[in-house]
Amino acid sequence: MDLNDFLVPENGPSWLPASVAEARKLVYIGQLFDLIFTLIALLAGVISILSGNVGGGVYSLIAAGLGVVLLLMLKDQVFANLDQGNFKKASDSLLIWTIIGFLVYIIPGLVMLFGFLKLQEVFQPQYQQYHAQQCQAGQELPAQQAPASQSAPARPAPEQPVPPAGQAHGEHKEKKVDMTKCRKCGVNYPAFMHNCPNCNEPRH
Repeated sequence: MDLNDFLVPENGPSWLPASVAEARKLVYIGQLFDLIFTLIALLAGVISILSGNVGGGVYSLIAAGLGVVLLLMLKDQVFANLDQGNFKKASDSLLIWTIIGFLVYIIPGLVMLFGFLKLQEVFQPQYQQYHAQQCQAGQELPAQQAPASQSAPARPAPEQPVPPAGQAHGEHKEKKVDMTKCRKCGVNYPAFMHNCPNCNEPRH
């Protein structure tokens, strides 16, 4: 058994929204604090029992055990859902384990609370309205330009340098991400996600 059984990588997938990536970073820091406090509590519990303070030692060992549970649950229920795009499930689980974190250790619980609050930004209305406004602007633009194009003579489009075929193909291949649209709330998100990151509606 090593630390990889309890800890997750510091950085998640590159496609995570900015607010989710920042929230993930905060929860990751809270996870590290929880690990440190768990090790301290474990050591303090053993020393207390050996020195005759059984009550204090048992309390420290219980706190250490809860710290280990918190680490495992953060990995399985929070980080796993964040990295798979299940932001709603991750948010609900994070709220529960943040409360438990406060009961065990104040500092890790406080850091995870900041992560939970940051994660809520992904559910704000501007994420729903962005793509809709972009589509409306794209539909209105030809209608606004139609009178100008009828009154003014057409101008030839300026020639643009064409990159080498191999380079263009490579750049397109790196940047292209298949997107799908949620039938419930209209948010666009990567097609490989199983659920909408905004309303948790399953992908059809």
